[in-house]
Amino acid sequence: MHWDQPELAELWRLARETLEGGGRSAFSIRVDDEKTAAALTELLRKPVAHPSRRQISLARLDEHVRSHGSTLTEVLEAVHGRPIGMSTAEEASTADAVLKFALRQHNLLHESWAAPWIAHVRRYGKIPQPALPMLANQAAWVLGKLGPTTTRFALAGNDLDDGRPLARIVGKALELMGTTWEQAGILKDAYSDPVLTSQGYLTLNDTLETPEITVVRSPRLLESGVPGPLMVLPKGLTPQAKHHLIGKVVRCHNDFTPDGVRATNDILAWTDGTAWRMSASDYREAVTTLIARGVELPTLNNGPVEATWDPDLVKTMTTTGLMVTEEHVLPLLL
Repeated sequence: MHWDQPELAELWRLARETLEGGGRSAFSIRVDDEKTAAALTELLRKPVAHPSRRQISLARLDEHVRSHGSTLTEVLEAVHGRPIGMSTAEEASTADAVLKFALRQHNLLHESWAAPWIAHVRRYGKIPQPALPMLANQAAWVLGKLGPTTTRFALAGNDLDDGRPLARIVGKALELMGTTWEQAGILKDAYSDPVLTSQGYLTLNDTLETPEITVVRSPRLLESGVPGPLMVLPKGLTPQAKHHLIGKVVRCHNDFTPDGVRATNDILAWTDGTAWRMSASDYREAVTTLIARGVELPTLNNGPVEATWDPDLVKTMTTTGLMVTEEHVLPLLL
């Protein structure tokens, strides 16, 4: 590709003017003749008609130039014989304006993390000036989509793979929010850590075909035929489970242990569900029955957190000092 061909002179003039002017991310160019149309077709790798007017994004133009082995800044400095005329202060001002505009477009500018994020991306983001508008808009769009569980690929294809510029700046925003990719509902893929249910294992691309479901901890309950559709969460409430439980009527059973109480609190808070056979009286009945049958129960060394569904449960467990798992009470649940 010959950068200094006369048919591209107006393109480079407008690109420099836009880049040095600051605040804008694109410019418009008239294509009046066949030679100019042919030169732009080769550079942009898409047909350009004439006469016509084309809107050119600096970020996209930089991408096209890079595909030919250079960068937009290098080409402009080589063609015009002088460096890009932006001071450090002007570059910082332009970057701030671009980042603020992107966040404002997605109603994120006044979030508590926005100002430190803008400062970080400008100073340490390692993003070329021409590419910043496109990446800033992509990042703001992704950050505006937090909530429903999805995958990195579904949001932005390969651009959110680890190490890529978009992944770096989105990851920094999540860090400033005090959260992680998974906690924000953005999974690495749709198939890892599937959810075990009565329908089998469900991935993010599957649908849980029941309006009501019982959530438990042990796969033994599924194996033993505890009645009703079941979801088994041995690791507690995972991002995949959150996705499948949205809109479901949920009842929850778990271990009478610190981890079991904590997991039940999480599941009930997420689903607005109800606890099933998890009251203080259920615990007392289980302990009495199991001891009478000669079952050795593990010792409760540390008291669990408060059980949101029954304020008496923790006191009863702490006083008794024994833990009861779902496997222990399986005969009572059948």
